[in-house]
Amino acid sequence: MSEPNSISGPTHIHTVWRKREKELSTAQRLIGMVTPSPEKQLQEFIIKHEIHWNSRWDKGKKLRLTVPLGGKSPEETLANLGYQIQREGLNKYWEYVTQALTDDPNKVDSRVYKNDQDLQKEALTNKS
Repeated sequence: MSEPNSISGPTHIHTVWRKREKELSTAQRLIGMVTPSPEKQLQEFIIKHEIHWNSRWDKGKKLRLTVPLGGKSPEETLANLGYQIQREGLNKYWEYVTQALTDDPNKVDSRVYKNDQDLQKEALTNKS
């Protein structure tokens, strides 16, 4: 008897986040001197929540976080990650852009790294 072929499904989810651009008031800058910087908060978050992989591009304005699905649905995994980001206060600095499922957390589809304008143009081209 032959064993059935196992089809590997996605095991991780890449999430892409965009840095929120906002001007800081004088009071916010002063508070920022005594509170952890957003970059330090992000690094602590990555370590604390055991994010599998992360990378930044577009002069640090875009961020990719890769997390294991861990037997959960992609939607549930994304909701949990969003909740953790909100709970840690990182949602003040980063906003969700998109996601991509993968069976290899070290491989990323190049479309994930395109900027927003390129993705919008591609979507319009595909609709034609």
